[in-house]
Amino acid sequence: MKCCKQLICCSLAVLLLCIPAVSFAADSEISVKLTNYIGNKSSITLSPTGSYKVTGDNVSVTDRFAGASRYETATLAASSQWSNPNTVIIINRDVFIDALPVIPLAKKLDAPVLFTQPDTLTKTTEKQLAKFAPDNILVIGGAKSISKDVENKLKNYGAVKRISGKNRYVLSQNIAKQMGNYDKAIVVTGNVFQDALAIAPYAAANGYPILLTEKDKLPDYDLPKQVLIIGSSFSVSDNVENQIKKTSTVQRIPGSTRYELTANIIKELKLKADKVVMTNGTKYADVLVGASLAAKKNSQILYIKQDAVPAAAKTITKEKATYAYDFIGSTSSISANVENTLADEFYLAGGTNYNLNISNGKLNLENIKTYGNSLRIKPETYSTSNRISLNGKEYLGTVNFSIESSKYIRPVNENIPFEDYLKGVVPNEMPASWSLEALKAQSVAARTYSITKAGSTVADTTAFQVYGGYSWNANSTKAVEQTKGKVLKYNGSLITAAYSSSNGGYTEASNEVWASSVPYLIAKKDTKDPQSTWTLTLSKQQLDTNSLDLNKPASWWSSTNETNSAQLAGIKNWIMKNKETSAASLKIKSIEDLSFSGTTQGQRPKTASLKVNYIVKNSTGSYDSNKSTTITVPVTELRTMIGASAFKSTYVTVKKDTSKYTISGKGYGHGIGMSQYGAKARAESGDSYSTILKFYYPGTTLTNY
Repeated sequence: MKCCKQLICCSLAVLLLCIPAVSFAADSEISVKLTNYIGNKSSITLSPTGSYKVTGDNVSVTDRFAGASRYETATLAASSQWSNPNTVIIINRDVFIDALPVIPLAKKLDAPVLFTQPDTLTKTTEKQLAKFAPDNILVIGGAKSISKDVENKLKNYGAVKRISGKNRYVLSQNIAKQMGNYDKAIVVTGNVFQDALAIAPYAAANGYPILLTEKDKLPDYDLPKQVLIIGSSFSVSDNVENQIKKTSTVQRIPGSTRYELTANIIKELKLKADKVVMTNGTKYADVLVGASLAAKKNSQILYIKQDAVPAAAKTITKEKATYAYDFIGSTSSISANVENTLADEFYLAGGTNYNLNISNGKLNLENIKTYGNSLRIKPETYSTSNRISLNGKEYLGTVNFSIESSKYIRPVNENIPFEDYLKGVVPNEMPASWSLEALKAQSVAARTYSITKAGSTVADTTAFQVYGGYSWNANSTKAVEQTKGKVLKYNGSLITAAYSSSNGGYTEASNEVWASSVPYLIAKKDTKDPQSTWTLTLSKQQLDTNSLDLNKPASWWSSTNETNSAQLAGIKNWIMKNKETSAASLKIKSIEDLSFSGTTQGQRPKTASLKVNYIVKNSTGSYDSNKSTTITVPVTELRTMIGASAFKSTYVTVKKDTSKYTISGKGYGHGIGMSQYGAKARAESGDSYSTILKFYYPGTTLTNY
């Protein structure tokens, strides 16, 4: 059970036993360094519930394509994705209607789209054509859009083909014929550019043509069985929709604004949008370049304003966990402030597992981006609805990750409301199934012990208090809430509210374990402690001397261990530190004697005497097998040397026989202050939490901090 472990104060050598009177705000916070459940890992799996975001400088992946002209912007975007395309598509810089249906065909042909002037092949575009060296050039629109002179000049860079039509509607149908077979088509207005280009990446990804229509009259099209209408009835009327329904199943995605439309497309079609292209929704050339880039990169397009990200787009980037942005156009299209804002945060997708690891000495998140030595993940709002799981353990609030010792990821759960911190402590220090009054006593002790650390960072281990994050339990949470703000004071000052699992039937005085004596941590009989017993056996002979062969020391030394090697590690360290300072290592041959003497105020032996024979491996490589020493230390120190999880308390006796020493003990922990099992028994017998605390901390006052 949780309460049977070595508890918080046991590992402290010195206590501050009288804490000055200090005032603490009701909204005090505390941070916790997470090691107990996380361990030392170079990789941690993160899984958010609710709304969590990565914060900091340049946490998202951003790129901007901005040339001095629309021609340069188009070539910058194209050259970032293509090096030697087989086909290049050329469109008029101004006649946007011609280009609206072209993106799906560009995707099919894996062709970049470049701009030109109608009567002159733009120098920037010509230079890029020379670099691309395509086999084919596809011209979109009639001679009024791109002249014969331009067409003839294009022939210097590849075989030229033109797709045209007597009007925009016919042109869209002629482009659709180049798409081959399709079972779905997109119908959009031919009067604005935003609707067609908003759906273009989706249409391109699925091989659907884009067909243009008048608002109130559908051209004479042969439509497939499925049609997707983009835009409200102000763009494509209900009358046109009804005409289409005569032959096809219809879905419509409207939008009250161009910004809402791109967001609605992603939302309604359930599209992945972890990477998006952002363009100013009023700039035709930027939008077309953005649609072409999004189609090539299998991402989506979102329209935004120059100086703001509209609410609809912001919702998408949050819900779809967008972490990578391509911005089209200069700061006159999309401001630096907008770019910087999006660069400095991105939301994690709820319920998704992300891997955080160390790559080349830096933190790397899911191959999304490599950061520096730290990374902070923060909930949009602090609440139990927003939680983050680290390797399966849930925590509330902000977690800051850093690299420790050049090889481990160390999380710190930052600025947890102090009472919520206690809700994560109490069920990990005392079983939440225990009586409410015992849990309330534990809550007050834990609060008193840790409130002075508010505003600082503490451990989540038994070195301080075990903190389990959002491992809340209704019963223990009730105990924390019903004692909110309650602490123990002595003469107006907070006490050190030491506690342990079980005192074995007698509490110990503080000065028998630590340096100082205080009036509220005294030795006294505890009739309610269950006095649980335990034993620890140590063999007299630790090494088989029959196999001792120092003529072959290397293999023997590396393969031979003491019978109780785990328990003797601390004793070996003590000998090397105090007796054999020049030794390279040593092994215990035998324990010649073990005895306890003296009596503490808490009826425990005071001093331990241990005589051992051992072998030394010297720093020169030689061996000495005839060493012995007698170790005389306080029993508390011997307990630390052997290990507190095996040597559970100092309330012990020892029995010797021909082959072993049997240490028999009662209780678990240092025995100072409150016994958790004693508190349980007292609560079950009807004692209130205040009565329990009064017994274990006599002379103290239960009050508010």
